[in-house]
Amino acid sequence: MKQQYSQKTFEKILFHNYMYLIITVVLLVSTSSAIIDAANTLSNEKQNMYESLKQAQININNHTKMIEDYLTLTQADSELQNEIKELNIHPSMTLLTKSNETLFSVDLFKKNLDSVQIFAYNLHDFLPPFSASAQYSNALFSADSVVFETWFQHTLDAGGETYWFVDKDTFKKPTLCAARIFYDVNNVSRQLGVIKANVTIEKLIRPLGSISFGERGYALIEADGQLLHPYKEIPKIIEDSLPDHEDRITVTHILVEFPVITEGWNVIGIVSNWGLYRSTLQDLLLILLVFTFSILLAAMLSRKNSRKISLPVHRLCLQMQKMEPAEDLVVQNCIEINLLYNTYNGMLVKNEELIKSREETLLKFKQAEIAALQSQMNPHFIYNTLESISALIALEKNEHAVMMISGLDKFLRSSLNNGNNFITLEKEIEQVSSYIQIQKLRYSDRVEMYLDIPSPLPDYKIIKLILQPLVENSIMHGFKDLNATGRITITVKETGQCLYLLVADNGWGSDIEMLNYLVRCGTLYKEDNVNFYCIQNVYLRLQNCYGDHADLTYEENADGGVTAVIRIDKEVL
Repeated sequence: MKQQYSQKTFEKILFHNYMYLIITVVLLVSTSSAIIDAANTLSNEKQNMYESLKQAQININNHTKMIEDYLTLTQADSELQNEIKELNIHPSMTLLTKSNETLFSVDLFKKNLDSVQIFAYNLHDFLPPFSASAQYSNALFSADSVVFETWFQHTLDAGGETYWFVDKDTFKKPTLCAARIFYDVNNVSRQLGVIKANVTIEKLIRPLGSISFGERGYALIEADGQLLHPYKEIPKIIEDSLPDHEDRITVTHILVEFPVITEGWNVIGIVSNWGLYRSTLQDLLLILLVFTFSILLAAMLSRKNSRKISLPVHRLCLQMQKMEPAEDLVVQNCIEINLLYNTYNGMLVKNEELIKSREETLLKFKQAEIAALQSQMNPHFIYNTLESISALIALEKNEHAVMMISGLDKFLRSSLNNGNNFITLEKEIEQVSSYIQIQKLRYSDRVEMYLDIPSPLPDYKIIKLILQPLVENSIMHGFKDLNATGRITITVKETGQCLYLLVADNGWGSDIEMLNYLVRCGTLYKEDNVNFYCIQNVYLRLQNCYGDHADLTYEENADGGVTAVIRIDKEVL
């Protein structure tokens, strides 16, 4: 016999701790206020960073766009094109001087560029080699003098696109360079050389120095792992955190970035968490000190009573972690804890039942999905269609071939439906129409389709590919060895509560009772070369998607053939 204890209600136990808990609640409210204030500070600062960096992104991209425009205009300059081509034929200092003057004659871009060079091919004996002393010269140079430079090879690999890079070695100051292949505009397959425009990084990033993100905030550019910024000094912790940090978030800093110029280049804003939260953290520290003292005091006073709740709850938690039934024990002094034990044990049993049921349902749905994919992409249908197209082309019936290709394209696109399982009723009708169009071409118009549908069609979304398998079954089995033209009639109609989709044919007919049995037998069935795979697939998908709100049945026609009837309750559409 179990030992009996004098028990208390949960209400009485909580009453003993009420005075201690109220102190904790007050302190938690204060702490929550501090946290909310910190969150608002973070949100406001992030918004400021986004707006400032977005404008910086626009300014930088505008600047670089002007540089690209200059490269484009320079390449398209007919005078410069003719002068360079003439130099290849009749080199002269007079012509070279004129070319150099033309190279940098567009006033619109002079203030945005420091220098421009063209490295021309086939003039190594006449043009001077490029050197550091000529870094700011606007002139033509021999391509041979830079052909082995890394930037030159990358420019060629870019295939006519602009290659951006930072040159910290050639120029006195770090310089942003934009290089592009210089084509003959009259013969785009002919390369005359490479054009390169240069502007000091200082001009590009100068606006970043005016952006402020608090006491410890910075705005800078990251270019393929290199940091470009207008500051004399930048904290090493920021330099270490930027290029290699995957998620752009550190424990000590918040980062926001926007892409600029080209791939691998970003304008970045970074601000110290301490700079944002210093005042908030100071207030929070004081609250935490008071909170800690109160917790210690409350723990000393309520330890005895709290253990009456915590120990059995802890024991129950251990059992929950193991997903095992709780021990059948009577917990002294608390009726509600005993009730909690019993409730958990009952919930565990129900949960196991639900998990088992869900696994069975998911398995059936997965099987139906796999079957749907297999029926969508029927290899025999596709192969036969492609062979028919090939035959039509061989017979020079190109118009029919084009019609069949168009029908196959529409059918496949509708079947895939961008990965969506549901499709509008109108699209479903279009999809099955494309399928029948292909079959008409294959069977020399011995297949006809009639539509008995309202106009406009109801704006319902249904599970996709439920009509085509039924039509396919009629063609493959109902019309087999049929001497007359096969006729398929698709009907859409509504009642007050249901939507009906009917596929009727004038084929040989079938054993309706056996056919309905095979549709519902629960497994995909194939026997004696009579393939019921498609219609079973439709039924399983209807059941998995709509449950008892949908059904598929077959009926015998009075004049021969069968009718497939799909019923879907409107409440699930």
